Amino acid sequence: MEYLLSEELFNELFIGKDFVFLMKKVGDDYQYIRLNQAAQALLSDKAIGKMLSTITSSHNFSIIQEFYHQAIMKHAQIDYVDYAYYKSEIRKYETSVRPLTYKGDDYILAITKEILYDRNIEDKFLFMRSMFDHAFFSTVILSAEGAVYEVNPSFMEDFGLDNDAVKRKLFVDLPIVPNDERENIQTFLQRAAMGENIGEKLIKLHTLDKKERFYLMSLSPVMQGDNSFAIFLIMQDFTQFTEQKAELRLKSHGLEVFKAALNSATAIAIWDVDGIIIEVNDLFLNASGYTAEELIGKPYTLIEPSYHTEDLMHLINETLEAGDIWRGELCYRTKYHADYWVEAAIVPLKNEVGRTEQYLSINYDITDKKRMLTELKNIERTFRLITENTNDLIVITNEDGIIIYASPSYRVFLGYENVDLQGQFYSDIVDEESKMAWQTFLNNYSGLTDTQFELLLKAKDGTPVWTEGNVTVVHDPEREKVSQIMMVSREITHRKERENDLLYLAYHDTLTQLPNRRYLLKEFPKLLAEAQETTNCLAMLYIDGDDFIRKFGQVLVNSVRSHDLVIRIGGDEFIVILTGLTRDNEKRKAQMMHIIQRIREELKKGWIIENNYFAPTASIGVAYYPDHGKNLDELLDLADQALYKAKEFGKNKLYITEAH
Repeated sequence: MEYLLSEELFNELFIGKDFVFLMKKVGDDYQYIRLNQAAQALLSDKAIGKMLSTITSSHNFSIIQEFYHQAIMKHAQIDYVDYAYYKSEIRKYETSVRPLTYKGDDYILAITKEILYDRNIEDKFLFMRSMFDHAFFSTVILSAEGAVYEVNPSFMEDFGLDNDAVKRKLFVDLPIVPNDERENIQTFLQRAAMGENIGEKLIKLHTLDKKERFYLMSLSPVMQGDNSFAIFLIMQDFTQFTEQKAELRLKSHGLEVFKAALNSATAIAIWDVDGIIIEVNDLFLNASGYTAEELIGKPYTLIEPSYHTEDLMHLINETLEAGDIWRGELCYRTKYHADYWVEAAIVPLKNEVGRTEQYLSINYDITDKKRMLTELKNIERTFRLITENTNDLIVITNEDGIIIYASPSYRVFLGYENVDLQGQFYSDIVDEESKMAWQTFLNNYSGLTDTQFELLLKAKDGTPVWTEGNVTVVHDPEREKVSQIMMVSREITHRKERENDLLYLAYHDTLTQLPNRRYLLKEFPKLLAEAQETTNCLAMLYIDGDDFIRKFGQVLVNSVRSHDLVIRIGGDEFIVILTGLTRDNEKRKAQMMHIIQRIREELKKGWIIENNYFAPTASIGVAYYPDHGKNLDELLDLADQALYKAKEFGKNKLYITEAH
């Protein structure tokens, strides 16, 4: 490609120590076209062809960009002075920016000279002034006595105090300084006045409305000879990091409590798809009689149920292969060949592509309950003795569901006295959510002997209580169609909650708490069906967070609408599904760009993590349904391709899939 000035001519024209850059305007950015030998030694010749925004920091880019834009707009040379640290030295530079036009394109010829100067008060002040004007931290210039000379815009924005309100006042007397910090801050100011650099001291300040904030404060004396004549004070907002640290401690503690509670309540085992045991908890070891070394790494058949039919095993495998949770009773074999029964919930754990990799088994020991049920069928007296002393909810009804007997546990767990229940329909205490299941059973129990299902009951005070019941139908051999129904239930409200928590973990990313790819595979068909029914459009945004940090996902959630979906795919890649968009091309693009702009504005604000300021950008690839793809796989693939094209143009770019 032919550019203004050949490389050979450029190097002959600009010989010496000055840094010379020939830049081509590309959109709002500038591309390095030619660099003389001095500039190449500074940046390396690999900078040629790259964009200014990718070579320099975002803060420096915005300053340089402004001067370059001014030169092109005014068609005149622009000169400016700045300062920089180089090998522990402060250096002063003067840059001349000259606009050029060649074949309809705008160019910039920038010549930067280092200016030798005596580090007198004026230059020190100019250097400090340059830093002061461009600082995005709250910055204050103080006298050696601690009186305020001037505050920068960031300080005024943070605290709502302007220059006129604070000038010539002692810093420690400002309303933002709490009484318990005055002495501490005054000590730092005195040390700085004596010529000491004070770095990163955590202090507490107040806003005008008395909200508590935390800052990292650094103080640098401005010296003339051996005496300081001013103090340069920088305050970095540390409040968010402090709050996040406290929140992380709280969440970590909560997870440990949850884990401890789960381990203390139920026996847990995990095995892989090959049936090899991966992990067991203490309750499982206690019940089985094995040690962890004897079980982990061994096949699950070591404790395989001994009294189960092939039909039951086939049902369990079929349920798990379908990706569903199987619940029911199992009989395990202990190390000493004794049987013990459990109420089990087996949960298939899937990876990000929906393939089952492990199985989680939650087991409640019901050996005693099974033994009691056997005795209940044989001896009524034993039945009475046991039912009066068990925590299980035991009820006997006639064939119409009218209660004949209810155990005292209905009073303990649900608050009903015997007089409240006897002679009443059992459906009267069944919640609306489960009434259909109970009625279906009553209509179809003929020929059944044993079955099991869950019911949501209503306590006397209206509290919902989940139960899991084993139902036995006892038929009268002498009278056709006359039966009694006996149901033994256990309160499983907490278990249901734990199962829901486990399901949540299976469908959400543990780092950001956002839905994961598995959740997308499950929910996307619903979004697709809704879009087809309403003839609306879906937009799939494949987002790569440039310089990704932890809060990126939360920024996306805060920026999109409540009915949109944010998914973390992995690493620093996210999927955003925008729903309810019009199929009109222009209006749809406007809807989408409005949301993307909100995302970028939120990211631009940035945040502080571990003393570092982050303001990440996002590269975005877009694909539309139905314009570009008809199903999830097509849209994911097209959006991913669009993302890579967006990245080819640099960071923070957007690319929309072109129509076929």
